[in-house]
Amino acid sequence: MLRLVRAFVVASIVAVTLAFAPTAGSQGVTQLVISGQTPPGVTTGNLDGFGIWVWCQDPAAGNPYAGECAGSIYFYNLGLVRHVDDEEDTLVLTSTSFSVELVSDDGSVDCTVSGSLPSAKGPSAGNTISVSCSSPDRSGTLSNLVLNVT
Repeated sequence: MLRLVRAFVVASIVAVTLAFAPTAGSQGVTQLVISGQTPPGVTTGNLDGFGIWVWCQDPAAGNPYAGECAGSIYFYNLGLVRHVDDEEDTLVLTSTSFSVELVSDDGSVDCTVSGSLPSAKGPSAGNTISVSCSSPDRSGTLSNLVLNVT
């Protein structure tokens, strides 16, 4: 019985290790998370009451999520909170910057978001992004947000 328990424990450890080990295809893949809001963010233009939480996958990732973004954009003062996705083929992600057009299914949100990436991977606070929306008609910058690059 003890042998069976030991064998089960060893097999379980190996299975968990393999499940969480990075695959060759996932190494070097960049993911970007944009997260910020007012307050405590500082805005310019007419972005007061704005918030964003979006996740993006590098277009060169080589997996089903390559080039995809999804998340939420909020315009609290307008009572507008929507799920957004990237507009087809608009994500540009380089080693130093990003830009993407984010749209809601109902068309009430259509915004281009861009900015510089932090110099090191991992979460980095104090960043600034530019936001330009055709719907609703809002634009400006949002500072003191978190960009997380992995």
